[in-house]
Amino acid sequence: MKVGLALGSGSARGFSHIGIIDCLLDQGIVPDVVAGTSIGAIVGACYVSGHLERLRKQALAINRLNWTTFFNPSFSIDGWINLHQMQMFLVKSGVERKQKCIEDLKTPFGTVTCDLMSGKEIWITKGPVFDSVWPSMAMPGVFPPVEGPEGRWYIDGGIVNPVPVSLCRALGADVVIAVNLNNDLLRRVEIEKQSKGSNRKKTSEVAKIFAKAKNLIPSIKKEAESDKPKPPDFFETISRSINIAQDRITKTRLAGDPPEIILCPKVTDIGLLETYRAEEAIRAGYKCCEANIAAIKDAIGH
Repeated sequence: MKVGLALGSGSARGFSHIGIIDCLLDQGIVPDVVAGTSIGAIVGACYVSGHLERLRKQALAINRLNWTTFFNPSFSIDGWINLHQMQMFLVKSGVERKQKCIEDLKTPFGTVTCDLMSGKEIWITKGPVFDSVWPSMAMPGVFPPVEGPEGRWYIDGGIVNPVPVSLCRALGADVVIAVNLNNDLLRRVEIEKQSKGSNRKKTSEVAKIFAKAKNLIPSIKKEAESDKPKPPDFFETISRSINIAQDRITKTRLAGDPPEIILCPKVTDIGLLETYRAEEAIRAGYKCCEANIAAIKDAIGH
């Protein structure tokens, strides 16, 4: 019986995948098949390439000071992420350009991306590992689209398949352990509203960065100084729109192709790009898997 691991999208929350893999291995459960979407593609690629520890080291090295180097708050066409810095993060984590192909891996592996023009779900199961990961994580509004074969443009796979159970089965998995990082995302907004009355709402680190960028533009600065009620800023709108889409699509896809086991780490309070909270996410992933280990073993007949 082949055990598949479907690692879902969720940006910074996705470091919890590391904790889940840690727990499975500690229990003697080694996935036979791995599929990933977005951040799940990054963690999955590092694991099947034998570089999970390198990824952990890079993730834990991110703090509130060096974290800002990942951003490009100049509103350029390249999006808000410093692409060179992000690519270097992948390379240092073991997802190196042209060095290893999926066909050379011992564990069947694949990633999900989306054709920007047709909306078609694309599975990448061949070619360089790096080239399978980069288009899968091209989040709209944050990353620019990634050029694929025949002039096609790819964007984040979470747009079409946030938890790639179907790809796991296609790669040969009999039992699928799926990791859903989008569970209860919308409830976070309600919790924030409730706490706002008694506690002053904390301004996110990302918001602070882009607030500084806004001050460089006179028209935006003038608007910011107005006494009029302020609508959600651009980043908040993008972030919550993505959360809404991920929540709805995840529920639909999992209902249509339910896995044998669904793990939902408690990471909804970790913001979309709060990668400096990696240690917290890893710990939450391990704890979630540990709490469900009996059901996992029962499902796989371990």
